[in-house]
Amino acid sequence: MNELRITLKTLTPIWTGGVDGTCDRLHETGLIGSLRWWYEAIVRGLGGYACDPTEHSCTFDEEKYHKSKASDERQRLRDAGICDACQLFGCTGWARRFRLQVIDQGRPAWEDNRSLNVKPYGRTRGWFLYPGRVGRVTLVLTGEEQALSQLLALFRFLEAWGSLGPRPQLGYGIFHITQVSGALQSFSWSPLGDRPTGSPPDLRAFTFFKFRFIPAEQDWWGQVSGLPPLRGRPEWAIVQSLAMDGMVPVMPALKNYLRFEQRWPDVVLPHWLFGTLRKDERVRSRVALSWAYRLPDKEDWEVRGWVHLPDNSRGRAFRPEVVRVLDMVLPNPGQWQSAMGLSVPFRSAMVTYAPSPKPWQRVGQAAIARFLNSFASEAIS
Repeated sequence: MNELRITLKTLTPIWTGGVDGTCDRLHETGLIGSLRWWYEAIVRGLGGYACDPTEHSCTFDEEKYHKSKASDERQRLRDAGICDACQLFGCTGWARRFRLQVIDQGRPAWEDNRSLNVKPYGRTRGWFLYPGRVGRVTLVLTGEEQALSQLLALFRFLEAWGSLGPRPQLGYGIFHITQVSGALQSFSWSPLGDRPTGSPPDLRAFTFFKFRFIPAEQDWWGQVSGLPPLRGRPEWAIVQSLAMDGMVPVMPALKNYLRFEQRWPDVVLPHWLFGTLRKDERVRSRVALSWAYRLPDKEDWEVRGWVHLPDNSRGRAFRPEVVRVLDMVLPNPGQWQSAMGLSVPFRSAMVTYAPSPKPWQRVGQAAIARFLNSFASEAIS
C-alpha cells in the first residue's frame, strides 16, 4: 500500500459536523463526502458518468467484469456496472480505493461552540455560523498509487478554486497546502467521454471567481454588514480573534446583498439560485461564497466563490436574468464595497474567473482537462 501525507493550513474553518451537530473533530466521512461531490463534478465535466448515490448506487457485477472484452480497465469496470466516480470512491461490491485518516485536527475556530448569528443590515434573521477547525490539519491517505495520484490532483484543484468539507455555501473549507509527501506517479486529467451537461454538479456548468482586494483600513472588518451589532457581546471577541487570524465572515453580507438587494425579475429566481428550505421544499444553493481570508505572507485579502448554472428542462430559462445580475455585481469593486458595508473604497481590487476568463461560458471536456492540469503537482518531499 502506498501512502500520501498532505498538510494543510486552513484559510477559513473546515467543518464536518459531529456529535450534536458540533464539529468536535474533523470526521473522515464528512471529508470523503466532500471529495466525492467535487470528484463527481470533475467526472461529469470531463464528459464521463457519475451516478447519484442518493438516488442510485452502482453495483459491481464480477461476471460482467470478467466477460468484458475491453482492454482499458476503466471501461471494463464500466461494463461491470461501476461509474467513473464509484471506481475511485467505491460502491456495492467494490471497495473504495483509498483510506483517509486525520492525524492533525487543528483547533476549534472558537471555544464553547457558541454560534455567530450574523444579521446583515435590514435583516431580522441571519446566518448561523458554528466553529469548525482551524490551523494545521494533516491527512494521511493510503491505497493504490494511481488512486492517491488522482486524489492529490483533486486536492490541488480544491486548493486553487474549491473547498474541503461540507457547507461550502457558508464559506467553510478554504485551505492552502503546505507540505506533501509520498512517492507517487504523475497524473493528468483527460476527457472521459462526450456526455452532455445536465443538472447534477458538472464542472462545465460552473463559473469560479476570486475577488482579491487590499483594504484601505486595517480594521476594515469591523464595518462588515452584520458584524457591528455584535460589539459589546461575547461574540465580538470571536470576530476579533478570527480577524487577527486572517479570516472574516463576510459571506452573510455578500449573500444578503445578492439575494435581497438586487432587482430580480421573478420571485422564483432567488429561491432557485440561493436555495430554500420551506416545508417540503428543499433546494440546494447554486452559489457559494467564502469568508474573506488573508493570503499567506501578503497584505491582500481574497473572497472566492462559484456559481453552478445547470441546464434544465426549460432550456436554461433562468440563465439570462441570473447572469444579468451577476455581471452587474461581481466585476465591480464598488458593488463589493457596498455589499460589505465599507465606508472607504479598497486600495486595489480585481476579479478573476475560471475555467474561462469570460464568465458563464460553457467549455468542452478538453478545456476542462487543461484547466485541471494547470494545477500541476509541485515536487513531493
